[in-house]
Amino acid sequence: MSQDKIPLASDNWSPAHPLVLQAVIDANLGYAPAYGADRWTEEAQKKIQEAMEVPCKVFIIPTGTGSNVLGLKIACRRYESVLCTDIAHIGYQESGAAESIAGCKLLTIAHHKGKLTPDAIEKKLKTERAFGKHSTAPRIVSLTQPTEIGTVYSLEELIAISKLCKEENLLVHMDGSRLYNAAAYLNASLAEIVKAASLDILSLGGTKNGLMGTEALVIFNTQLQEGSDHLHKQTLQLLSKMRYLSAQYIPFFTQDLWRTLALQANQKAQEVAAIIQSIPELSLTSPVETNQIFFTAPPSWIPHIQEKISCHLWDMEKHELRWVTSWSTSEQDIQSVKTITKEISNTNNR
Repeated sequence: MSQDKIPLASDNWSPAHPLVLQAVIDANLGYAPAYGADRWTEEAQKKIQEAMEVPCKVFIIPTGTGSNVLGLKIACRRYESVLCTDIAHIGYQESGAAESIAGCKLLTIAHHKGKLTPDAIEKKLKTERAFGKHSTAPRIVSLTQPTEIGTVYSLEELIAISKLCKEENLLVHMDGSRLYNAAAYLNASLAEIVKAASLDILSLGGTKNGLMGTEALVIFNTQLQEGSDHLHKQTLQLLSKMRYLSAQYIPFFTQDLWRTLALQANQKAQEVAAIIQSIPELSLTSPVETNQIFFTAPPSWIPHIQEKISCHLWDMEKHELRWVTSWSTSEQDIQSVKTITKEISNTNNR
């Protein structure tokens, strides 16, 4: 795709924030112990622990998929299974990594506005448990916050799911690659989301919100911590020069930079959604609550849109496109989107 296009394909395309880059440069002085035994990693872990407001163990991870896989491998034995939506990233867009590397089966449940509901979880549990040892043993509920279509679990919804999981002796994992956007939408702290969901384990993002190839895994359940250091290495997620990843989290959690960046991305998404809603031929397919915008367009419009705006055709049958804003989406980008969509509309309505 041409770099001259408006970049709305993914927040993964966005640059790292200048303060983050400066932190990497500052960490690039002299020698430092390897494999996370450096002072930057220690400080980054403390910053994340302070944000969670409860005791937890923190691993710095280079990829989001790696964080999810390591988390599920720590929490799930090979005969156990993970309950998630039918559009969950761990099952839909991670190349089968959870099943291949963690060795657990994913039990998918039809989503409701991107989310799991207690009723749907209960129904799936009854079905899977009906045949005893001939089926898997459900062990974990995996939530994506915000969901793969950009919607957000409210704190009340998380509390309801958490209550059911406690009753059913299920662990709770959260894929939080865009957790900051959800927190910004809810006007909540990360700790409030963690508490509402009673999380056992969290895949905490970074790359999509201004960091550079840096994620984290946060373990709250102390019973899951045994052996986790070895699995960090065994799953190929332990980097030798860890300081360059860890240093990025220090400015990120200083003065809530993460929230500032997420709010910027969410606000730009609202501006883009308003443009879509102003054109009768375009229709939003999901509520725009964070920084992902899903909408349908006439089939003949799609090539013209993709010629000017970098984006993915999300659902070919529905003619649905996805646009994603980021912390670096500019006002000029928004004005260009407005101009381009109006030009396409005028051309096709002559």
